[in-house]
Amino acid sequence: MSKSINMKETKDIILHTAYSMFLNNNYEAVTINSIIKAAGITKGGIYHYYASKEELFKAVVDNLLIENRTSIHIEYSSLKEFIDNSINKAKEKIHLKSNSNDIDLSSPAQHTSLFMAAFKYYPNFSEIGRKFYNEELSIWVEAIELAKKNGEVSNKVNSEIMAMNFMAIGTSIVTNTILGGSIDYALEMHSKQLLELYQSIKV
Repeated sequence: MSKSINMKETKDIILHTAYSMFLNNNYEAVTINSIIKAAGITKGGIYHYYASKEELFKAVVDNLLIENRTSIHIEYSSLKEFIDNSINKAKEKIHLKSNSNDIDLSSPAQHTSLFMAAFKYYPNFSEIGRKFYNEELSIWVEAIELAKKNGEVSNKVNSEIMAMNFMAIGTSIVTNTILGGSIDYALEMHSKQLLELYQSIKV
């Protein structure tokens, strides 16, 4: 095995170990020494790639959160189809492990906590989060505008406000898992809430 492959494997081990520790512990509780111990590498091995915990945390967010963010592109010809496909996409995302990085997405509450840490400790992460939000918002608005044009929903609907309402329902997945519900129950409630809101604006 070549040296370059060994170096890549070492870097991947560091990243995945740090990811797991940041995911399961508060940012403040994770130390370089605890990552070294968990990863089974030397101090020199980790400092060869990352000069500090802050730099390593940024690499975790860059490589294992931002780059692995699931595409929000959804095929649809009606708002109902858009909602059905978004529900299926959410289920796939939650139960999926990234083939490239083996990132477990089955704990939305923990991932939300990790994202909140990113807002605090990752420079300018609020701009990235705002970009993600606006991208998704524009897609929902476009789907609602098409539904209004096709007579599927009332023209009185404020597309942007309604898009925000649909998006807000996504947080129910996190809420229900935090409150002790199973992930399957959380997904079921997420689906029901989206479809109930749709029925309220359907012509």
